[in-house]
Amino acid sequence: MSESTLVYSNPAATSADGVVSLNHHTDSIYFMSQSLDFADVKLNGKYIVRIGHGQVEAHFYNEIPGDYTTFEILTAGVTLSVFAVG
Repeated sequence: MSESTLVYSNPAATSADGVVSLNHHTDSIYFMSQSLDFADVKLNGKYIVRIGHGQVEAHFYNEIPGDYTTFEILTAGVTLSVFAVG
């Protein structure tokens, strides 16, 4: 069994960051919304995923398995915590 390594981490990503390059290939990327709003995120410049809002009592990460090298938060006014493993 191979172990994944943390290749990217940002506790406060926003749409103002634009397209973020991970500078690495991934096995999975994880997003957690820090607000009660949904957030649309574009992966690799073509796949759009919607990240559910965090629960008031317990925030959780949404795992998106796959090989991603970039992401862009499309929804203004939300903050996401992000990490990726590869």
